[in-house]
Formats: sequence, C-alpha cells, structure tokens
Amino acid sequence: MPFLHRPCGAKIYYETKGSLKRGGIPVLLLAPGGMRSSIAKWDISPWNPWNELKVVSSENNDAVVPPNRDHFFLIGMDQRFATDRSTAGGTIRKDDGWHTYWQDQMALLDHLQVPKCHLLGSCIGPSYAFRLMKHAPERFGRCVMLQPIGITQHTTEPGEPWKGLNTGATWRWFGDWANEMVQTPTCANPELLRQLHDNMFGYPQRDFVFSISRQDAARIQHPLLVFMGKDISHPSETSREIARIAPRAELVQVWRDAGVEKLEEAAAKIEAFLLADRCLGDGAT
Repeated sequence: MPFLHRPCGAKIYYETKGSLKRGGIPVLLLAPGGMRSSIAKWDISPWNPWNELKVVSSENNDAVVPPNRDHFFLIGMDQRFATDRSTAGGTIRKDDGWHTYWQDQMALLDHLQVPKCHLLGSCIGPSYAFRLMKHAPERFGRCVMLQPIGITQHTTEPGEPWKGLNTGATWRWFGDWANEMVQTPTCANPELLRQLHDNMFGYPQRDFVFSISRQDAARIQHPLLVFMGKDISHPSETSREIARIAPRAELVQVWRDAGVEKLEEAAAKIEAFLLADRCLGDGAT
C-alpha cells in the first residue's frame, strides 16, 4: 500500500488512478466524512469521482494516447487520524489544526511531483480546499465543492428546522470520532481532542466554513463550482454564501435527491468544468 511519510512520524495512506505521464488532468479528491475523511467515504457520496471521472490506465505508460482525449489523474488520501491506514506518530498535538492537514495535502502533491492540479471536495473537503487555495493559490486551477460544511442558520433545508446556529452539529460528528480516538494510542488524552476541536471548529473563532474567513473567501480568484447541501451538517446557506462571496463561484442548487436526470446533469457539469482548464504539470506518475 502507498504511504506518505511525514517528518513528524505521521503515515498518510493515499491512492492514485490514471496516469499523469499520459496526460491525465490531475485532480486532488478531498473526501467527505468529517474527521473520518477517507477514500472509502466516496462510496456513500451521491456522486463518486473515482467511478465517474474518466481515466487512462497507468499500465503501459509508453502507449500512445489519442490526441485531445480528455481524462484525469485522480489523487485521493485518508486524512490524518481518519482511518487505521493514516496514523500519526505519537499522539495528537495541542497545536494541530487546519494547517496540519493542508501541509499533509501539499506534501502529497510534492511527493507525486504534481506542480498544479484541480480540487474536488465534499463535506469537509471544500474547507480543506479553501485552505489550500488561500495558502498556495498558484498550485491550483479549479475547484468543485459538493455540499460544504459551515456555520449558519436554518433556511430551506427539509425536515425539522434547527434553532439559531448549527454549532451542535459539528460537535456531534466530531464527538463520535473523538470517542473512538480516545480509546487508541493516538490520543489517550481527551483534552487534546477538545483542543483539536477548538482549533478547527471552535465558534466564534471558527466561523463560515471553519478553515478560512469570509474575507479570505472574497480574495479567492479560482473558479468554483458549488453544489448546495441540504441538511444541518451541510447547510444550504453555507453554499449560497460561498457563491455570493467568492468572485468566480457558480452555485448549483438542485442536484442530489432530485432524480437520476439531475444527477447526470451534475456529473456532466463537473466534468466540463474541470476540462475547461487542463491544468497539466510535468509529473511522471
């Protein structure tokens, strides 16, 4: 199994699909799942890029690829602490936070010799993507955001409306993960988990999409394609607010739970959006 070994002792599991050497457009896939963000979580997503985006086999790299054939080089990872495959040396550190994850993600791209790529994230993935675009804008082309997480009030989501802000939702899914972590050698100290939560999601210090501020989002010049969420963990207003603030964002409000035709339209729109900028580097994978 392929692993990225970090200087701190962390071991990050990753996978690739397709071939960069044969012209695949590189796309970093930032999986759903909250703190369990991992490759396997794409299997429960309304749309799975591993199955839907076209790739050319990495086997027989000397074979000639027909000109103008559009295909992708997909990069996925189990985020630090998300699964048994991505473990950290020692314990969770008190200063871990969003920067810890984006440094892992950047290190993976460097390891794979990918100088520039597109981003595609779901759930917590858009928050990771925003952090990457803020700190290394020259390394990324376009970004697809599926049902991003965030802090906001109830608007048009179906079901029972929540009162005030949805701060409790984040703590629930973080807490479920933390209850598992405290029983492992990675973190035997509950206070470190509370500190990690506060570093990443603590309100009011962490607002909007948690990883960056609204002011940061207004400075993002990358084209964004945002597919709206519709529940307390992926609130509709967060997607709308991203589309209002980011200068080059487009919002798709109806896509999931709206029938096969709408999902097929969404899939076609994602592919066309990513193909609009080939974003190729000089990698050799």
